[in-house]
Amino acid sequence: MASQIQREREFKVAQKSLYQVIIDFENYKTFLPEVVGSTIVAGKGTEKVRVRFEIEMMKRFAYDLEFNLFPEKEVHWRLVESDFFKTNQGKWILSPHQVGTWVKYELEVGFGFLVPGWITKKLTESNLPQMFDKFETRAKEIQNHD
Repeated sequence: MASQIQREREFKVAQKSLYQVIIDFENYKTFLPEVVGSTIVAGKGTEKVRVRFEIEMMKRFAYDLEFNLFPEKEVHWRLVESDFFKTNQGKWILSPHQVGTWVKYELEVGFGFLVPGWITKKLTESNLPQMFDKFETRAKEIQNHD
C-alpha cells in the first residue's frame, strides 16, 4: 500500500538557489547522509533526466527516477526501476514568498515488499522535516557563494 504525503513550508532562501540544489542530483550525497550515490544516467542538461540513486537505510538499495524539470518552478519525478520501491513519485512546486520561497512537496511512495507501518511513517513523515532543513541549508550555502 502506498503512502501519500503533502507538505508546504516557507524556505528562507531564494527560489533560484533552492531549485539549483533540487536539480543538483549528483551532489545529494554531500548533504543527505542516506544517499551514498547518485548518477545521472540519461538526459543530463535537458528537461527530462534519469537518475540512479543508491541509499543506505539498514541495507543498501538502488533505484532510478525520471525527473521532469520546469526551470526554477517545479520538479516532478516518477519511478523507473527499483529493487526497493514499488511506487515513488512526487513533485516540488516552488513559488516566491515574502522572504524566500514557498514550497509544496508531494510524495507517493510504496514498497515492493511488506514494510511495517512505523518504518513507512519514519521514512516518509518523520524524516521529511529533516530533509527540508538539509535542502534549505544547502541552498543558503550556494546562495552565499553567488
